[in-house]
Amino acid sequence: GINAEYGAACDTFRSGAVEQLEVHAKNLGVPLFHLGYGKDASFVAQSGIEKAKREGYDVVLIDTAGRMQDNEPLMTSLSKLVVNNQPDLVLFVGEALVGNDSV
Repeated sequence: GINAEYGAACDTFRSGAVEQLEVHAKNLGVPLFHLGYGKDASFVAQSGIEKAKREGYDVVLIDTAGRMQDNEPLMTSLSKLVVNNQPDLVLFVGEALVGNDSV
């Protein structure tokens, strides 16, 4: 069977992002891995995945920074995270303000 979810806070860019995710994870009963701010998101994801595996978790939910397609540094960071960690599934969560840019 599946041994529940484990979270990795990889939004190391936005102030308050880790703390916000900690509150949600606590309310959902999901353990959360983080290394704070200013770290490489790909490294945080890799470290979180490794820790989750050691602790017997089968699913790791990785939260990343929100980004616009014209923000090259954040898009590069996302690309690196995906290439280095090879996720089984990537979900895009869009907000209503994105409008036609989502297409």
